[in-house]
Amino acid sequence: MPETSVPELVDIADFEKLQLKIAKILAAESLEKSNKLIKLTVSTGDKTKTILSGIRKYYKPEELIGKKVVIIDNLKPAKMLGIDSQGMVLAAAENGEKLSLLVLDKDLAEGSSIS
Repeated sequence: MPETSVPELVDIADFEKLQLKIAKILAAESLEKSNKLIKLTVSTGDKTKTILSGIRKYYKPEELIGKKVVIIDNLKPAKMLGIDSQGMVLAAAENGEKLSLLVLDKDLAEGSSIS
């Protein structure tokens, strides 16, 4: 029987380090130098951020504009293709074949915290 790895359990203090917030996608564009990344401009109510997301296989930029999604707001910036990505959009994936952004089922204000 093959051995399966068990993810490390985290405690509530680890979870509390993450600032999960609702963000509204204001703009989205494919990046010419990448076949995976879409450059998103999102609003968290009090600020606007740039987030690069590897969702191009699953979404067209124009269908993302106006969606309210869940982001990690306090992720350390990462430079990709010379652009600082200032967070992460959360999504669910199924075997690399399907992907769905985490979107709201009710309209809540941008910047609202997820807990």
